[in-house]
Amino acid sequence: MTRTLPGHARAVLRRGGDPLVPLLLLAVGALAAAAYGHVLTWAMIGGLAGYTLSGSV
Repeated sequence: MTRTLPGHARAVLRRGGDPLVPLLLLAVGALAAAAYGHVLTWAMIGGLAGYTLSGSV
């Protein structure tokens, strides 16, 4: 027995499969990373320093 999806669910799935969706998500992520780049940099440096100082290396 097959189930058919309601019209709005089919529309969402059709839009989710659009090739522009990953591009838009990547663009939004790049803008967010650019806006918070200094925070991300210090977070990475702090994480690496903690990893090194813990004797895990």
